Amino acid sequence: MNLKFLFLLALLSCLSYGQCNDPVITNFECGMPTQTILGNGITLVDNFISSGINMSNNIGEFIDDGTNGWDNLLIDYGTEIDLTTNTILSFKLYSSSSIQVLAKLEGGTDVEVWSNFSSINTWEEFNFDFSGAVGNGNTSLVLFFNAAQTSGSTSDIYFIDDLQWTNTTNTFPVISDFESLNPSFPFQGNIQKVSNPFYFGINTSTNIGQYIDDGTNGWDNMQIDFITAVDISTTPYFKIKLYTPSSIQILAKLEGGSELEVWSDFSSVDTWEEFNFDFSSAINSGNTKLILFFNPGIDTGSISEIYYIDDLNWSSTLSTQENDLLFSINVHPNPAINSLFLNSNFNINSFILSDINGRTLIYENNINKKSFEIDISSLKSGIYFLKNFSGKQLQTIKILKR
Repeated sequence: MNLKFLFLLALLSCLSYGQCNDPVITNFECGMPTQTILGNGITLVDNFISSGINMSNNIGEFIDDGTNGWDNLLIDYGTEIDLTTNTILSFKLYSSSSIQVLAKLEGGTDVEVWSNFSSINTWEEFNFDFSGAVGNGNTSLVLFFNAAQTSGSTSDIYFIDDLQWTNTTNTFPVISDFESLNPSFPFQGNIQKVSNPFYFGINTSTNIGQYIDDGTNGWDNMQIDFITAVDISTTPYFKIKLYTPSSIQILAKLEGGSELEVWSDFSSVDTWEEFNFDFSSAINSGNTKLILFFNPGIDTGSISEIYYIDDLNWSSTLSTQENDLLFSINVHPNPAINSLFLNSNFNINSFILSDINGRTLIYENNINKKSFEIDISSLKSGIYFLKNFSGKQLQTIKILKR
């Protein structure tokens, strides 16, 4: 009697082990996915790298053909994937190299979402927002590890766990802090996560982002694709921390709807600094992308200008420093060739442009505008000083004419 009971108990245990309930694809505790797995497949193995955010007993091992940049893991549902409630694909990844994952829905109107670059030798959770794919009729989920890249090895091993569909993600309003959060809306551009070599001041985090800009292209950039219109109705201020060895400006631009550009002041040198970009006028504008230009419009002649960034997020308030600032003005481009464009948070009443000897070259009064253009095409190449007056306040900016 006891033997029969133990046999039935073991049988029930095996049956329950082989069944994962929707929306969980698999956590490798409930068993393997009920959907058809194509490609090299997944092998259930013991979690021999149990640590950090993943202390589960079992994980999945995926062996990728690194000689084929488009080798993949395909999960075939055989019917339309139900995204009416749970639109975010989430899973944990452990990789021995920093890679990007491309998650793609196929079988209907295809939709692709790229991940940020992964950390190395640590468990990390990735989220892919497919809210824009509801009703597309997709029947398959395809995962490309180290997508579009070839390593030369036929057996790149990646470990995954807790594949599931969910309706929540921890990434918004934080875009990335380069620690545990990985945006479902990925970075596009030459950026990777690195250890923080400048651990001081306002940034003592462990990891940061390293962005390598092509200085021979003044409009090289990094992009963040939100897939759908970004909702900044309650968080209209974009913030980012920057460390740079040279004084530069940042241009932040929302695209995909009613486009809006916001320029930063010139940065400090060799120190962490937080920049705030006010996009309150872009609420409900339908924009789907945020594009960041570092040192925009400037050709430095170097193909590898390195900038360090951290704590990209949307906020409901400006920093204390920004709130206390009474008169702020952006002048771009600088250096300039023919024109200077001025943008201020208050009306500029007048300005004086003078040379290094203090001689007034251009003067204009009764402007009373927040934005306008100054024609400097007739000036010789050199250094000039632009004095801007707003009420009783004065701000002087050094200008380089090329």
